[in-house]
Amino acid sequence: MTVSVHRKSAACYTPPMPVGSGLGAAKTNGELPGRHLIADFSGARRLGDVAHIEAAFRAAVKAAGATLLGMNFHVFDPGGGVTGTVSLAESHMSIHTWPEHAYAALDIFMCGACDPLNALPTLVEALSPALVELRQIIRAEAADL
Repeated sequence: MTVSVHRKSAACYTPPMPVGSGLGAAKTNGELPGRHLIADFSGARRLGDVAHIEAAFRAAVKAAGATLLGMNFHVFDPGGGVTGTVSLAESHMSIHTWPEHAYAALDIFMCGACDPLNALPTLVEALSPALVELRQIIRAEAADL
């Protein structure tokens, strides 16, 4: 499923999830085996600013209630894109940016009670995309975990 969201203001948002889609549905104990968000940010800003991106990811980890284990970010040449990974006790987050196209690809995967949707508004606020395309995958949904 793809959700396209056009920004109407600078305010953060929570992308809409269709009723009855199973997106966001929790197991009876309130935890999921894992939720994986795949987000495409188009028309985004500050995509070559590694310090800004790192700070945004630190804030996003906190907003999701996750446990930070480590971060690794790399800038490709001055003015180039940034690639980064964030290791979490609950899984991981990543970003790959193309400033010349104002585009960023993000993954946010979290297990247990952490909600990756809570990390998204922080990243949207920090990178100001004009358009967000969001897909959510419930990992191991059929597994008896």
